[in-house]
Amino acid sequence: MEKRLNFKILIDSPDFENPKPELEQYTTPVDIAIDIIKKVNSRGLLSGKIADLGCGTGRLAIGAAILGAEVTGFEIDQTSLDIAINYSKKNNLKINWICSAVENITEEFDTVIMNPPFGSQRPGADRIFLEKALQISDQIWTIHMAETRSFIEKLVDERGGKIEMGYEFDFPITRSMPFHNKDVENQKAILYHIASLR
Repeated sequence: MEKRLNFKILIDSPDFENPKPELEQYTTPVDIAIDIIKKVNSRGLLSGKIADLGCGTGRLAIGAAILGAEVTGFEIDQTSLDIAINYSKKNNLKINWICSAVENITEEFDTVIMNPPFGSQRPGADRIFLEKALQISDQIWTIHMAETRSFIEKLVDERGGKIEMGYEFDFPITRSMPFHNKDVENQKAILYHIASLR
């Protein structure tokens, strides 16, 4: 029987308690996380080994694990990872959590799902995540700002990948950092499905 997404576990999944601006810690909104997991699952890409790079408090990893995926979440910030670990234990979700910089990942995975830093605070951070994903997986689902479309297309092409699909949507950024001056600001974003042709 096909597993169904337990919306309550995902809806209740934790946000960052004290988000760090230098790490661009923005939690993926629940409705967006649900939509991503459904899209990946509908294409049969939650089977095999799944990685969430820069998993933060684990929302995408948790969504994948609810559907029975074998998931590893990588996060450089131990405080955020502890939040993810505690929540997954509380809900009996088997997820492998690893505190590591994305540059240090060598293990290969069938699918990567991620909401990486957009590169607005740390220029080039998005490049690091996307390059690593293309190195370690054949199937990548990743969120980037719409304004970086040409950069993403060029990078994917140069690194031997192919953009299968792009879904444009509004990504709401809520007031969580000292420099935010609006309660909510919608940014145009794109969810890319990328195939690595390595």
